[in-house]
Amino acid sequence: MKEKRKRIVTKIGDVFCAEIDGAFKAYFQYVANDLTMLNSSVIRVFKKRYPMDYVPVIEEIVKEEVLFYAHTILKFGIEYNAWYKVGKSKDMGDSALSKVVFGRAQSTRYSPKHGIMHINPLENWWIWKINQNHICIGKLPLKYHDTLELGEVYPFNSIIKKIKYGYYLGYDTMYSVLKRRPHPEADSYMKAESDGKTIYYHFKGEHAVREAVVASGNIMKLTSANPQCAGERLRTEAFSDTIWRQDNFITRQEFEDVWNT
Repeated sequence: MKEKRKRIVTKIGDVFCAEIDGAFKAYFQYVANDLTMLNSSVIRVFKKRYPMDYVPVIEEIVKEEVLFYAHTILKFGIEYNAWYKVGKSKDMGDSALSKVVFGRAQSTRYSPKHGIMHINPLENWWIWKINQNHICIGKLPLKYHDTLELGEVYPFNSIIKKIKYGYYLGYDTMYSVLKRRPHPEADSYMKAESDGKTIYYHFKGEHAVREAVVASGNIMKLTSANPQCAGERLRTEAFSDTIWRQDNFITRQEFEDVWNT
């Protein structure tokens, strides 16, 4: 007889813990359902990182600064052990929540005259507040560039990565406008092709701290302590100033394999 799967029950106000790489604990709270975005769960993720032996005090956690808001599906994160419930609070930051604006850049728009039209997504931004109508505003005004929350429904692994790095991985047209700003302590590993060279980067927060330049079978290694070698110079451009594509992201192991060659 097939074992019946236990029903997962989540309620608004629930607080969850995500253990990140066995290094720290992060907490978030389920604060709303957004009927205008697939009735998905809206969470607010707190900025503070806690040691692995921390015993949660819920009413202290929910007073912390919010790192970001996001739409997700809570039950999948529970099923795949990405997070687990630790408590509940009636304090859901309602005042701040009412001011949160979500947005998406879409590549299609419906016209009664022309039907579905394909357009430049950067000229077709839609913004909204939770459970309110989505409004088309064309190009995204500058005032939203550092405050807008991306309105996609993100899977649990994307939520975990944003907690870890401070940004969503992968590529999206929206990043041409909205910069991905890493946590100061986040380690990001990237690869790029330039003028016949392959360049491997290790960023600490916004800044490159190691760089391996592979050209014609040679490897030039640059560091913060030794930023120049054979005409190459350690990158000074900030991480957030580049629109990274999906194939730019690599693992730490990929970087270390090249660095230790």
